[in-house]
Amino acid sequence: MAKKLTLNLITPEKQLLSNLEVDMVILPALLGEMGILPGHVKTIVQLGMGSLRYKKDGKEEEFAALGGFVEVLNDVVNVFAEGAELAGAIDEEAEKQKIKAAKESLSNKDADIDFELAELEIKQAIARMKVKKRHM
Repeated sequence: MAKKLTLNLITPEKQLLSNLEVDMVILPALLGEMGILPGHVKTIVQLGMGSLRYKKDGKEEEFAALGGFVEVLNDVVNVFAEGAELAGAIDEEAEKQKIKAAKESLSNKDADIDFELAELEIKQAIARMKVKKRHM
């Protein structure tokens, strides 16, 4: 029998995946996409924003990951994400509205606004929309 990976996906709100046996994990590392197969070297890597996918029995499932870090140890992949959402559950129209609202806040020069937070909201919404479009 072929070796498998055990995948855990955890966000501050909840654990999205727990001890799921998978064939491969592909994640958005901060410096580019990274693939993980059974037997992968011990690793800790910073998670970027983008598509986090896993393959199991020839099928692929996809999440939008929004930063965090990943630990790979003894064929266990622990993803500690700041946020993650299943691709099929992403509401594209809601993401467009988030981008619009954040851009309006940024353009209002008198407002007492946290510019870094507004820019982060835009980046996260764009990352979710890219995953949604890729999944369609």
